[in-house]
Amino acid sequence: MKAQNFKEQVWIGGGIILGSLVIFAVAFYVLAGEIQSAADAITKNRDLIANQSMLINSFSSLKANAAAATVYQAAMDKVLSTQDNLIVFPTQIDGIARKDGVDVTFSFEGDPVPAVATKVGYVNFSLSATGPLNNITAFMQDIESSAQVLLSKIDSFDIAQSGSGYVLSASGEVFFK
Repeated sequence: MKAQNFKEQVWIGGGIILGSLVIFAVAFYVLAGEIQSAADAITKNRDLIANQSMLINSFSSLKANAAAATVYQAAMDKVLSTQDNLIVFPTQIDGIARKDGVDVTFSFEGDPVPAVATKVGYVNFSLSATGPLNNITAFMQDIESSAQVLLSKIDSFDIAQSGSGYVLSASGEVFFK
């Protein structure tokens, strides 16, 4: 009877050990999954904190630069005319042409593109100037450097000889707020 009792005890002890190992393995598997989920959540939170920190830094940088931007805005407001004041642009061009001894024909082309919050408005123009080459060169330099001329840019120009003089054909844009 002792031998049978011993066998039963070995089987019971082995079953307890085996059951304990199974319970331990299941508990380990469940805890490992929870630990991984917690680690993933921590990683996501760190990424979120890093992104929010970057956004806060960008915002504070923009806020710090806002004062400088107002200075530039004021300068741009002085340089840019209103759309209604574009009527003086042909007169300015004509005055420079008379000073430099060239004959000018000027016209606005197409409809103005209105200003929006982030971009200035503009209207296209074309001009034709005739006269000696030196005078046409001086005329172009004066348009480029004159503080009296509204803010403009010349996109293209062509100079061709015509008889004893030259003809300048140019097109560009004049800007407004």
